[in-house]
Amino acid sequence: MYFGGDVYSSVDPFATALGHTDGKVSFIGSDEAARALDPEAIDLGEDFLTPGFVHAGLILDDSAPTAAELYAQGFTHVHAIGTADAVAQFAADAPEGLSVVDYLHLDSGSAETSRASISAADFLGLEELPALNLFILVDSNEQLTDVLEALRADAAHAQRHGYRLRLGFAVSDDQVDVLGRSGIAITLDPAQPQPLAQLLAAGAQVSFSHSDASPWAGVRNAVVGDGGIGARAAFNAATRFAHRAAGNPEGGVLAPGADADIVRWKVERLVVQVADPRVAAWSTDPRSGTPGLPELSPDVVLPTRVEL
Repeated sequence: MYFGGDVYSSVDPFATALGHTDGKVSFIGSDEAARALDPEAIDLGEDFLTPGFVHAGLILDDSAPTAAELYAQGFTHVHAIGTADAVAQFAADAPEGLSVVDYLHLDSGSAETSRASISAADFLGLEELPALNLFILVDSNEQLTDVLEALRADAAHAQRHGYRLRLGFAVSDDQVDVLGRSGIAITLDPAQPQPLAQLLAAGAQVSFSHSDASPWAGVRNAVVGDGGIGARAAFNAATRFAHRAAGNPEGGVLAPGADADIVRWKVERLVVQVADPRVAAWSTDPRSGTPGLPELSPDVVLPTRVEL
């Protein structure tokens, strides 16, 4: 049981305490209730508890961060893309508390798995769509046009099997509506200039990969960039929406009965923040009923992880 901090939970936007038992959240609420339930509850010292971040598309190459580095930054889930050997080594090196969802290259022994990854070029050369959860790695707007056209012929199959697109480029404005109508989940890096507000308005299912070391840097880029979105939407893309893309619609929340996927942060202050390309506007008015997030203005220090 923890008390004396702040808890990011839509169940109770004013929660200051959290308890968990057997890997599940058992309590969200006030300090008084927490200490009544457990006199030995741990004082958070005004730290902030959130669900862990998800790196929703890590390509395991020579430049990839290690599992330990990601965990230290606040990631608790990684969607790892690579050969069978690379993914197995990454998973073996992962510290306790870091979950790895594997997307093996189709040509590296992935025939016996329910998930796989494939380059856009190789995907376009397939004679039929595989009946598995497929992560298609797209490198340009031109490739994206071709992939979406190929998927349009059997969109129901792609949606039924949880196809995803990893977009390693800045999405052009003319792709926004097509992606929204496709029903295919997309993963992109918010460090690149992306039309995030337009994508979400079009109904696109967006999750984040991260080139920045800190996941909060990715959330900040999503808020203060030219295509900026609200902090809550950006945080969801870095947590809940990434779980959905991997077929886990219940993940990425702190609520009674949910997985106790908890990270503790030292923060400057919590605010309710909205997008503005010039300056991040914020409010601390509790009447909003919206749980606060760390202030993400460019001149504010990003949150740092604290061991529970």
